[in-house]
Amino acid sequence: MNLPEFKGANPYFLLWVTESDHLLIDLDESGWMARHGHIFREAGDLYLVDKEDQSIILSVNLAEGEQGYYVARHVGNTGVGETIAYGIGKKRVDGNEDNLWVFEWGQVCAGKDVERFAIMGLRSGLTNLTSSL
Repeated sequence: MNLPEFKGANPYFLLWVTESDHLLIDLDESGWMARHGHIFREAGDLYLVDKEDQSIILSVNLAEGEQGYYVARHVGNTGVGETIAYGIGKKRVDGNEDNLWVFEWGQVCAGKDVERFAIMGLRSGLTNLTSSL
């Protein structure tokens, strides 16, 4: 795959794959959502990919009628600091949601646990979570 020259500080890009096509989206590119927002309402596979080594970090399959999303969420508090959790997920037809998150130190979590694990990671210095147990 020919990769573009990426812009900005976001360490990830989105890769959208359908049976007949694929689309690579630089998340630091201005206006990407206006140009490519349709992918979140179409069936296909959505990947969050590391810009540096092109490894797939998170992936979710969107079936017909499901609503996908990407978000970069600032989490933490004044006591421990702040970090960014990058996430992809989907709202299923039945209303349930699947949420996947990755922190800048590589930890992956699911669901609504992002705040809890962000605080734990920030308190432990982002490198050795077992030392804070």
